[in-house]
Amino acid sequence: MRILLAEDDALLGDGLTVGLRQLGFVADWVRDGIEARNALKGDVYEALILDLGLPRQDGFSLLQQLRREGSELPILVLTARDGKEDKLSGFDAGADDYLVKPVDLDELAARLRALVRRSRGRAIDILSVGRVSLDTAARRVHLDGQVVDLSGKELGILE
Repeated sequence: MRILLAEDDALLGDGLTVGLRQLGFVADWVRDGIEARNALKGDVYEALILDLGLPRQDGFSLLQQLRREGSELPILVLTARDGKEDKLSGFDAGADDYLVKPVDLDELAARLRALVRRSRGRAIDILSVGRVSLDTAARRVHLDGQVVDLSGKELGILE
């Protein structure tokens, strides 16, 4: 699953990028709202993790702009803004999910999988083609009912 991470904090951005990649995601990281906008114009992503406090163009205005333009990209807001009004504003602006920093990497990954699954109209995390099935939540592949060990990168490619 290819996702875009828009986060200006270098330590958090680097940690999330590395962690998500280890969990089988293809994660591109940008550090401001303009870079995020340009990345979304140039590439196809299955989800966006968006910090609201970005430089050059803040995440909140980027979120509003994307939704005004009709983007249906699943957007998970990841921010330090933890007030009830902040959360309500984020959802009302078009966020599909909202997490407050600090974040648990496994929870972030599970929420991303759920967002993408729902955006595709699926209720379960199992993809099947012919004799192969992939459980995207458990990150497990079966061929004719037998477990096949794959690396995180191989799982991402298969997905």
